Amino acid sequence: MAGFLDNKFGPLGGSGFISNKIKELSKLGMKYDDMVIRNSRAIGIAEDELGYKQNPLGTDSEDMWYQFAALSLTDTSMKKNISYFDKDYKKKREDLREFAKQDEIEDILDTLADECVVYDDKNFFAYHSMLNGDISDKVKEDLNTTYKQIYHSFNFHDGRSAWTYFRKWLIEGYLAFEIIYDNKFNEIIGFKELDPATLVPGIEKGTNKKIWLQNKGEGPKERMLYDSQIIYISYSSINAPSRISYLERLVRSFNLLRIMEHTRVIWAVTNASFKMKFIIPVGGKSKTRAKQSLAQLMHNYREVVDFNYDSGELQVDGKPMMQFNKEYWLPSKDGESPEIETLGGEGPELSDIETLTYFSDKLKLASKIPFNRFDTDSPAGYEIAADGMLREEIKFSKFVNRLRSTFQELLVKPLYLQMILKHKELQDDENFKVNVSVKFNKENVFDMMKTMELTEKAVDFITNVRDSLTVQDEDMNDIPYFDLDFLIHRYGKDVFTEDDLVLNEKFKTAKELEKEGYSKEDAKKIADGESKDKFTKKEKESDTGEEDFNF
Repeated sequence: MAGFLDNKFGPLGGSGFISNKIKELSKLGMKYDDMVIRNSRAIGIAEDELGYKQNPLGTDSEDMWYQFAALSLTDTSMKKNISYFDKDYKKKREDLREFAKQDEIEDILDTLADECVVYDDKNFFAYHSMLNGDISDKVKEDLNTTYKQIYHSFNFHDGRSAWTYFRKWLIEGYLAFEIIYDNKFNEIIGFKELDPATLVPGIEKGTNKKIWLQNKGEGPKERMLYDSQIIYISYSSINAPSRISYLERLVRSFNLLRIMEHTRVIWAVTNASFKMKFIIPVGGKSKTRAKQSLAQLMHNYREVVDFNYDSGELQVDGKPMMQFNKEYWLPSKDGESPEIETLGGEGPELSDIETLTYFSDKLKLASKIPFNRFDTDSPAGYEIAADGMLREEIKFSKFVNRLRSTFQELLVKPLYLQMILKHKELQDDENFKVNVSVKFNKENVFDMMKTMELTEKAVDFITNVRDSLTVQDEDMNDIPYFDLDFLIHRYGKDVFTEDDLVLNEKFKTAKELEKEGYSKEDAKKIADGESKDKFTKKEKESDTGEEDFNF
C-alpha cells in the first residue's frame, strides 16, 4: 500500500529519494520548520486547548501526538479546522447527510455547486494560472502538462467528479486525499480519498517535519504520512468561529419552515372530516357508572394521528386514510331531549401563504444564494445598471470566490509539489509558490452583464476625457491632451487586462501584416513573434475581409 513512512507500515520506509524528498517538502509552513519550534516561547491557542506540557518535544507521555498536533495547528499556514478533535463530528456528519436529502436542501446544494463548478466543452472546470511573476518557457510547458496529468488523475475529466466532491464538501465540511507517488519516476500517479475524521496533524519527533497520523491508537490500522502526502481542506477555519459545514447554517431555518408547513398540513387533514355530535339523555347514573361511561367514550373517540416528516405520509389509528364523516354519540344525564349539532374548528386560512413565504425567504437568505436563483417566474431578472446592481449578487460572487479559493487546494497543492519535484530550483522560489493557482470557469449571467456594462462605461469615460480636453498644434488643429494608451491603462485597467491589451496588439499587427501581403496563417505566426524572414509575401487580394485570428 503506497504512502506509508515506517517499514512496518508500508513501502516508503528507508532512504529512497522519494521518501527523503517527501520529508523535505513536509516542512512546517512549507519553508521554516524546526527553527520556529525551537525559538517559539509563547503558548499558542491550539496548544492551550489540546493540553500543553513543559518541554513537549522531550516528553514520552501518551498525549505526545496531541502536543505535536497542537504545535502543528499553531502554524499560521494551517488555517483549517480538524474534524478529529470534534468528538461529535461523526454523528453530526450522519445527521447532515440525512438532512441533505430534503428536497429544498437538495435544490440549494445543487444550485450552489452548479455556480461554483462549471464545466466547459473540454470537460475542464478550472485551468492552472500564475497570478504574477515571470517563469521560463520550460516551466510553463511543464506546468501545463503537470496540471492536466493531476486533473485526469483525480478523474475530474468525467464532467461530474469535481461537482460531486464540491457538493460533498458543502455537506460534510471536510475532504481529505492521499497523494500517491511513483517511487521510481518521482511523479504523482494518483489520489486516494480518506476519511477526514481519522486524520490528526502533528510534527515528527526528531526531524520536526509536519506529518499526519491516521487511525491513532488503532494498532495495525494506524498510519503515519508526511504533509506532502495529504490534501486536507475544511469549510471552517481554526482561527475564527464558524459552522463545520455550509449545510449546517441551513438547519434552523429549514426546521422552522418545515414546522409551519406541517402544522398547516395536520390542521387541514384533521379538520377535513365532517363531524357531528349527538347528545342522548340516559337518566341519572351513579358517579362510578358515570366515570366508566366517560372512560368508554374516551376510548371510543380517541384518535392517534401519525405524520411521517420524511415521506409526507399521514396515518390515523394505523390507517392511511381519514374518515370522510364522523359521528359522536354522547349520553346526557340531565337532558330530556336529544341534541344534534355540527362540529367545526377555527384555524388558519389555508389560502394565506404569507407566513410560509416569510420562513421560506429566511431559508433562502441563510443559503446566501440570491433570491432570483429561486424565482421561476423571472429567472433572468438581473438589474445591471450601475446604480441598481444587486448587492446580494456582489456578496454572492465574493462568497463563491471564497469557496473556490479553499476547494482549489485539491489541485494547487499536488501541482506545486509535482513542479518542485521536476524543478528543484522552484523549491525556494517564494514567488512561484504564492502565485501558482487555478482559474475557475464562470457561467454567471450577472458577471457577464456586469463586465459588459463596466466595459461600456469605461470606454465612454475614456472617450469623453480624450475628446473634452484638447490642445492646439502649430496648425491650430485640436489634438487630444491625453494619450489614448495612457487613458486605457489608467482608467480601463479594471476591464482590460494586460493579456487583453497584448492580444489586441497581436490582432492589429496581424491585420497590418495581411495588408502587406502575408497570408493569414503567416501573419498570425509573425504576430506571435516569429521572424518575417521565414515567410514570403503573396499577392494582395482585392478584399481581405474581416478575418478572425485565433491566438
